[in-house]
Amino acid sequence: MNESERIRAPRGWRALQRAVRAAFLCCFAAGYVAHLFAMTNLIPNSDGISRVFDAQQMTVSGRWFLHYASAWHGYVQSPAVIGFFAMLFLSLAAALTVSLLKIERPCFAGLCGALLAVFPSMAYTFLYLFTASAYCFGILLAVLAVWLVSRSRFGFLFAAPVLACAVGIYQAYLAVAAALSLMVVILNALDGSGEPKGIVLDALRHLAFLLLGLALYFLVLRLFLWAKELTLLDYKGLNGVFTDLTFGGAVGLVASAYREFFRYYFVPNSFAAYTTPLAVLGHAALAAAGGWALFRTAARCGCRRHPAAPALILALLALLPLAANLTVLMADAMPITRYALVLPYLLALALTERAVRGGEAASPAQKKTDVRSALRLTALCASALLVGVSFFVDNLAYTVSATAHRATESFATRLVERVEATPGYRNGMEIVVIGGFPSQVYSSQIEAFSLVTDYSNLSSSVIPLNKHVYYYLNDWLNVPWAEPDEATMQAVSDSAAFQAMPLYPDDGSVVVEGERVIVKLASAYIPKQPYEIAYENRR
Repeated sequence: MNESERIRAPRGWRALQRAVRAAFLCCFAAGYVAHLFAMTNLIPNSDGISRVFDAQQMTVSGRWFLHYASAWHGYVQSPAVIGFFAMLFLSLAAALTVSLLKIERPCFAGLCGALLAVFPSMAYTFLYLFTASAYCFGILLAVLAVWLVSRSRFGFLFAAPVLACAVGIYQAYLAVAAALSLMVVILNALDGSGEPKGIVLDALRHLAFLLLGLALYFLVLRLFLWAKELTLLDYKGLNGVFTDLTFGGAVGLVASAYREFFRYYFVPNSFAAYTTPLAVLGHAALAAAGGWALFRTAARCGCRRHPAAPALILALLALLPLAANLTVLMADAMPITRYALVLPYLLALALTERAVRGGEAASPAQKKTDVRSALRLTALCASALLVGVSFFVDNLAYTVSATAHRATESFATRLVERVEATPGYRNGMEIVVIGGFPSQVYSSQIEAFSLVTDYSNLSSSVIPLNKHVYYYLNDWLNVPWAEPDEATMQAVSDSAAFQAMPLYPDDGSVVVEGERVIVKLASAYIPKQPYEIAYENRR
């Protein structure tokens, strides 16, 4: 933009441009600082140990677009490359989000970008490094879809395919689009004339976009399943998430979504272990600032002329917990699925920024500088506190994961040495290992690790199941022990000789029988579930 264009441009547009830049830069910078450890180290978890190279063909999990979204960096776990693309996509999402919410002040926009980058769900995403950039691309697509809806009356027609691709990367990002759509409708109602008809039409347009996008997602998924002759995995009810849902079950899920939403923010160590009293303080302060700002903004806007408008706005606001916690339908409460829970932070900041900005535009007799300053300071300090808490949680999660990997590497290395030192061992023998990491013998007792216990049980080992032993040995330690078939594993486990053996690491827990070495890490073999076998044969 040249000087003459800058002079002609509306003041609000120039302010929005500065805010968008602030959101992008703060998201990129905060993301790199918070997740630098993950971008400069390769930390495997129970899934990642089999994904050193993986083409991400996850149609069986309903993620038909994940393969294409991963193509940006190839299919090898390259932390620096994946980290760069992840932060680029997430920063673009932050810029679009600030534009959607019409936040004009750079300090508010910058905190929005930082919160999006360091929210604990993002650390969990980086612990699944092989999908990190693709998942950030999915977040970008979800935000872009809402942005397209807001651009024109028929924007939902263009936005629906974009949303379908976002959900095709990861189903959890439907919640991102749903929550963001609600927030946009609420803010549009506060910014507009307050006519109930306009609010309802805006809400219906966004609802049509969400339903059309979801329908397209399922249509394409069915086409992929048909073309590849596959069925969805029977994992946590994924293949019957809608067909097997009863009315009573739906009511229970909705109630659970609301209950877990408020527990997440206001009950320490409840829905999320990392919701500490300090985090609750930040949540309460930000909620108070946002609530007061909503009251002040509604009092100044056109809602005063339309009594039904405040009721509509409150009804939309009441739907936000359900929209942000839609992943409850996936019966999966892992932190990676909770990313939409960062969006209420941004709504509170957007409301506060509007209240402060609107107060400055009032006449001198109407201004209440002290209240406005206190409101701005409360929102900014609470957001900065939450950025700091999230930064600590992110890096604690990486510390726990790295500690678990060191313990796993030490254990697996000593296991290999024990096998190779067993009398009668010869190279090329069949190695039958029954059991995963023996947690009853080895476990981490570091108290601080309890804050991230919901980070996929990474505090002890990355080889919790029998199959993970072979994944780790083959792909990480370059030990070419082939995993025996299910029949062999079950036969060895059921044998009287195996039952008489002591548990590892006791003497006699590793024995040679003919051309086979048997290692007893657990008392019995746990057969693979059908979904595990289907997953291993995914395409």
